[in-house]
Amino acid sequence: MKYSKLSVVILGLVMSSVTCTVLAALPEPLDPREASSMNFEQRLAHGQLIREEMKKATPDERKAYREKMHQKMQALSPQERKELHKKMHSEWKNLSVEQKDQLKQERKSMMEILTPQERKELRDERRKAFESMSPEERKKWREEMHRPAKISYGYIS
Repeated sequence: MKYSKLSVVILGLVMSSVTCTVLAALPEPLDPREASSMNFEQRLAHGQLIREEMKKATPDERKAYREKMHQKMQALSPQERKELHKKMHSEWKNLSVEQKDQLKQERKSMMEILTPQERKELRDERRKAFESMSPEERKKWREEMHRPAKISYGYIS
């Protein structure tokens, strides 16, 4: 009798650990320096892997993943972030039109996974970040992102 109860407890622990492992769908985000050293094919493959894992994840898991990515980027010194930004920007310029389209499609597919509430939260985060920028930073950001300024309500947003 003691052994049957013990075996049930052990079986329960094993099953719960297997379940927790399956539910932890998202891997640890890459270090930004590591991600920047990947070539185009590696980045595309990694993006597809993350997208597949994002599909399985809950909104809270996706948010935690994004927060970890942000924390890893913020852990870099301002100089390192600036250097990574320049490196990634120059690599983007060197991609072919087809490669850029592939990456854009990958990003679009990633956004389609999100719930409407998650998309709204991301838009709000971007809006807050944009509003906290100085006018010079906004102008530079628009130029880098190749987005013309929108004129609404009598002021440039």
